[in-house]
Amino acid sequence: MAQEDFQKCDYHTHIGQYWNVFYDYHDVFKALKKNGVTKTFCAYLTLAFKDMNIAVEFHSAVIQEWKEALNFARSINLSVEPLLWADPLVLRSGISLKRAFSDFSFSGIALHPRIHEWTSSENSSYLTKIFSFASRHKVPLFIHTGTSDDDSPFLFEKWFKDFPDVEAHLAHCKEAEPIISLFQKYPSLYGDTAFCPEDSYKAICKAGFKERMLFGTDFPITHYTELDDGKRNAGNFQPDFDELNLNYKKSLKENSFFL
Repeated sequence: MAQEDFQKCDYHTHIGQYWNVFYDYHDVFKALKKNGVTKTFCAYLTLAFKDMNIAVEFHSAVIQEWKEALNFARSINLSVEPLLWADPLVLRSGISLKRAFSDFSFSGIALHPRIHEWTSSENSSYLTKIFSFASRHKVPLFIHTGTSDDDSPFLFEKWFKDFPDVEAHLAHCKEAEPIISLFQKYPSLYGDTAFCPEDSYKAICKAGFKERMLFGTDFPITHYTELDDGKRNAGNFQPDFDELNLNYKKSLKENSFFL
């Protein structure tokens, strides 16, 4: 893969509110387009709500904003694959995955175990429903993983084993050993390079899984990690396009090991 082509599809981006910073889809999508991205898989950032009614209201508002966001993406010739950021409160309210995918044409489902504790006794039955739905409808899953007990990729191994046909993308791949172990057992798993250390990426590739490591940046979270405390705490700070454009250029350079 030529270096100038590796960023054509970014498998890991976001829009929406991240802590005190709001990332407007206009600026995020323009920055991607400006830097040669032609396609992206994007999830709308979602909080851990405590109130079911608020969670449902947010879910409905996000669907409406996604409709507007995709219209804008088409206007700049950027292909955006929207992901449903699953929330157990929304599912518990009676809004099924079938209904969610009928209300809007999502391309996949994003799962964040640290925010929503998917493998807990309270939520694991809903996780099973998600994997079952993904299996039946050939919907890919995009799963946050990390190095702690509450976001270890091994948390999901039971479901990888029970639903071996489900395409699941393990974000970040920060430690090579668990990723290699899971890749060896489950051929439907993929990883991405968002905040993935270079040594972890190279170890995974050396183990024979280079083709299952996909380019991703976690943009614009890359921008948030570089903000000084003043901007982070300045209410709903919203960076402009030029600032995000420069940040994405830096993200490309930092991922130059992906060849």
